[in-house]
Amino acid sequence: MTPRITDGITSSFKKLGKDIFELKNKLNKINDQKEFWFNQKEGLKKDISSLINQVKKIKLIKDKSSGEVQDLKKQRDKYNKEVKDLIKEIKEVNKVKEQKLKEAKIKIDPSKIQEKIESLELKIETEAPSFKEEKRIMKQIKDLKKIQKETSGLNSIIKKSKEISQKIEEAKKKAEDYHKKIIEQAKGSKSSYEDFLKLSKEITSLKEKQEDAFQKFIDSKKEFQEINTQLQTRLADAKDVSLAKEKIKENKKIKKEAKLKEKLDQKTEQVEEKLKKKKKLTTEDLLVFQGNEK
Repeated sequence: MTPRITDGITSSFKKLGKDIFELKNKLNKINDQKEFWFNQKEGLKKDISSLINQVKKIKLIKDKSSGEVQDLKKQRDKYNKEVKDLIKEIKEVNKVKEQKLKEAKIKIDPSKIQEKIESLELKIETEAPSFKEEKRIMKQIKDLKKIQKETSGLNSIIKKSKEISQKIEEAKKKAEDYHKKIIEQAKGSKSSYEDFLKLSKEITSLKEKQEDAFQKFIDSKKEFQEINTQLQTRLADAKDVSLAKEKIKENKKIKKEAKLKEKLDQKTEQVEEKLKKKKKLTTEDLLVFQGNEK
């Protein structure tokens, strides 16, 4: 094999060594990138899972709140209906009461007669009116008692009207209480809905980032495989070149040994010729002869 071929192989081996070194460095960098994007993807996956769990909790609370609101609305509507029914009933009772008062030609509300009588009696006791004034007040009291006696049949109607009126106020208060609770629940539900929207936006944003990280992981993995293929090819080429170098080295060794043997054989022939002619042998001749014997 000519020196030119040997030099070419050596040059190729050096270039392959340089290529392998660069490819290994590049492969390590890409592997680091690949691992980075994989960890990013997995980290984002955990974050998304955590946010989804929060959304589920909010949904459970919202569903529970919606159920409670429905129950509250039922109660409010029940008492509103009760108020409506009682108003209708009191209108009928008051209609009867007004008709009775009209028939009896009484202008004063019978429910206030006793109150008026007591007021007039207290006036006589505390103000010490004149005889004439006292006489006039006593006549008023007498007339009021007469009216009170004549309207005694209206007492049950008046009492019923008062009872219904009281029931209306109680039912109104209960309806208002339930309405306030509904408003409070609505405020909480609004806050939960806002949290739900905020979390949904975060999840969407993180999913986009996760998809981007996953795509970069895939791209890095693909590039890693391509460079690794190039590296394996270069390593295989380097192995072939190394074997060629070893073969050249072995051939050189064989040629060298062949030349040495040829030279030794020639000198051996010369020594043998001297022995035949019984010439004196030199130290070098003896060494050559001994070497050939070995």
